[in-house]
Amino acid sequence: MNIPWKTAWVIGASSGLGAEISKQLSEAGCKTFLSARRADKLEELCSELSNAIPVPLDITNRHECSKVTNQIITENGELPELIIINAAIYAPMNVETFDPRQIANMIDVNYVGSANIIEKIIPNGNADKSVTLATVTSPSGWRGLPGGIGYGPSKAALINMIESMTPEMRERGFNMRLINPGFIKTRLTEMNDFEMPQLMEPSDAAERAINGLKSNKFDIAFPNPFILKL
Repeated sequence: MNIPWKTAWVIGASSGLGAEISKQLSEAGCKTFLSARRADKLEELCSELSNAIPVPLDITNRHECSKVTNQIITENGELPELIIINAAIYAPMNVETFDPRQIANMIDVNYVGSANIIEKIIPNGNADKSVTLATVTSPSGWRGLPGGIGYGPSKAALINMIESMTPEMRERGFNMRLINPGFIKTRLTEMNDFEMPQLMEPSDAAERAINGLKSNKFDIAFPNPFILKL
């Protein structure tokens, strides 16, 4: 795979889509920093790759976000050319299992956690050197989907935040992107008890995401026709 980036930082890289994106970037020769809460999983993944550096991070902790951002900038000399925010949690929920505490947890990680790391990235932008900043959201943030009573609103808030800040972020040198994949076969979707049309393997979804980032699309959504029917 040919890619335009020499350095990358994948946040939420220990499993699923994040791990596969990290693998494909690393295999393409990109020096890739990998972050997630589970240090053991990061170490295991990085041991299989030649260009990957584990940097554990809990994005719900603003102090850690500041520390790790500074650490990566110190090691890399500047922000990586590509940053992908993929960290998220998911709990399927319907009316019978409605739980505001679970909703709060998803908001804290999926939305506020993303805001925490973006806060630390912003001051390091350079209008003369573009950094691609991609956030993995979800079609469930567009409209309600089965099981997404708690998860969907966290992604809707995230999409709205990224859309709202994009014009100003571009002035600071950030090429803002959204990645909106359909259903991916991961430990999270294994919790679903409903039909998931066009369920993708993580490696397929990762390749589609990277190819989308190589294009000029702001909203990278796949696969068709599932996306087109929403």
